[in-house]
Amino acid sequence: MKKSFKTLLATALVVSSLGIAGQAAAMPYGGWPDGCMRGGQHMGPGGRGFNVERMSKRLNLTDEQSTQVQAIVDGYSEQMTDLRTKMQQNRETLREFTRQTPFDEAEVRKLADEQGDLKADMIVLRAQQRSEINAILTDEQREQMKNMRGKRR
Repeated sequence: MKKSFKTLLATALVVSSLGIAGQAAAMPYGGWPDGCMRGGQHMGPGGRGFNVERMSKRLNLTDEQSTQVQAIVDGYSEQMTDLRTKMQQNRETLREFTRQTPFDEAEVRKLADEQGDLKADMIVLRAQQRSEINAILTDEQREQMKNMRGKRR
């Protein structure tokens, strides 16, 4: 009787763990809502980009500073969206070429170079945006922002 109870208990544990694993596998990448692969920690209300409201609260920005930061973010929004779209399209094309037989190394290398260029463009654009925002902040606010970044890493 003890052996069958142990077998029944072991079977129940295996089945329940499979059910939990199945649910976890069915979640989107990382389990985050709205397809956000980074968990939304850096995202604003729209799901993309800079969270000006949170920055305003944490750094005690004046209304004028908040308005200026929002204008900078809005000014870069279209360019950022275009770059993200191009990067996604490039990734999809790259995936298609890696699945092809025979393998076309020259085309994959070309697409990889394009992806690198797009990534570099995105890094430069973000750096420009941060630089413009930093110019609006006081020395104390810049120091606070620097400390906030340090805590996250």
